[in-house]
Amino acid sequence: MAVALTCSEWQTLASLATYVRVPAGSLLTPAATELPFAALVVSGCLRVFFRESDGTERVLYFAPENWCAADMESWLSGRPATLCVDALQETECLLIDRSGLSSLHDSGASARRVLLSLTERMLAWQQRRLLGALRKTAMQRYLDFLALYPGLDLKIAQYHIAGYLGISPEFLSRLRGRLRSGARRSGRRRLNYFNASRVTAALR
Repeated sequence: MAVALTCSEWQTLASLATYVRVPAGSLLTPAATELPFAALVVSGCLRVFFRESDGTERVLYFAPENWCAADMESWLSGRPATLCVDALQETECLLIDRSGLSSLHDSGASARRVLLSLTERMLAWQQRRLLGALRKTAMQRYLDFLALYPGLDLKIAQYHIAGYLGISPEFLSRLRGRLRSGARRSGRRRLNYFNASRVTAALR
């Protein structure tokens, strides 16, 4: 679930979860696992991805602090997972397995509303992600990434971000260079405007 959790949702879900610490670089779950679960990230960052037949890794989304990571189809249906989850940093998380999901269904209207809310937000996010991949340029997708994950670009490897955007690390480097160049030009324009305004004021 590529959505952040509210405080009340944390409280509801955490009561059904098991605490785990995942070392950086470790695989939390491989594809085809028979034990589907959702991971509530307390600290650190998880990556949800899949591998192409040639070994290329495609990043579906990242799950930093306060986010939830899961193979939704596997978690809801009980079928083996098609996605992999690993830790990009040392990560603390709370795991909810299928029995926890059943408890969530049975624990009352409040808990069911939490699950419904998360599912609805996930579906909305998936649509935005799909449309972005089909309709937006690489630069627009990168700007969307920066807005969705503030500061994460400074914490994880650039090739992971490239995998999320569907571009090569070299092309991502060029995009970042264009952004830096544009920021410098914008700064010079503001400085020139400021200096011109001071000269105009002095001549009055």
